[in-house]
Amino acid sequence: MTAPFRGLYILVIGIALSGCIAPITAREARDIAHERLNKYCGGRCGQLAWSNTQKVKKRWLVDFDSKGQKYTVIVENDGNSRVTVWDKGATAP
Repeated sequence: MTAPFRGLYILVIGIALSGCIAPITAREARDIAHERLNKYCGGRCGQLAWSNTQKVKKRWLVDFDSKGQKYTVIVENDGNSRVTVWDKGATAP
């Protein structure tokens, strides 16, 4: 490989990898959360409606509402996610 092509190769690889390690946007977090919630529910959660997306430190909290429960999906910057379920009928002491 000649020097100019080697430089071009390194530049192209660098640009491609920079897209992989960039922080995710709110839209991407919402899409990841929606997919994760669909896997979690498997059609048993009823009608879900997106309600809020907020960034807290290095993670996104994406909220969805259903008739009796609220679902919060925590999406990390690396794309990992987990679901937390809150009962709407429960009251704080």
